Amino acid sequence: MARPQPLFPIGRLTFDGGIYQFVYRQGVKEAQEKCAFKPLSSFPRLDEIYTSTQLFPVFANRLMSRARPDYSSFIEWLNIPNNENDPMAILARSGGSRETDTLAVFPCPEVDEQGQYHLYFLSHALRHLPSSAIERINQFDPNYG
Repeated sequence: MARPQPLFPIGRLTFDGGIYQFVYRQGVKEAQEKCAFKPLSSFPRLDEIYTSTQLFPVFANRLMSRARPDYSSFIEWLNIPNNENDPMAILARSGGSRETDTLAVFPCPEVDEQGQYHLYFLSHALRHLPSSAIERINQFDPNYG
């Protein structure tokens, strides 16, 4: 079995309602040292703060087209209201992965009014877990809160 690739938090993408911002994080240095990571072509300088009123193409290309016939099913699968077209939520919940690279998007936990943290995520490779772990996962209540 192939050994899993290490994950490095190389950057942070944010949106304040008007401006998208991308900035590299300290994890990019570890990725450079351990895996010869090269800066993303859209963001060539590691010390710059990139801003835009539009979602950067490297991330926009990771969104499913609304014109696809299975778009509504995909949005439902991500547990996003069908009328909500928030690219950041879609990227965060889908992981924004592409077959052509290893870049992935991970969301930050959200804090509600009661101070409780909420995090949506996709699980991978569950079939490799021991049966006791699978039994525990099957008891998980996604509506718990």
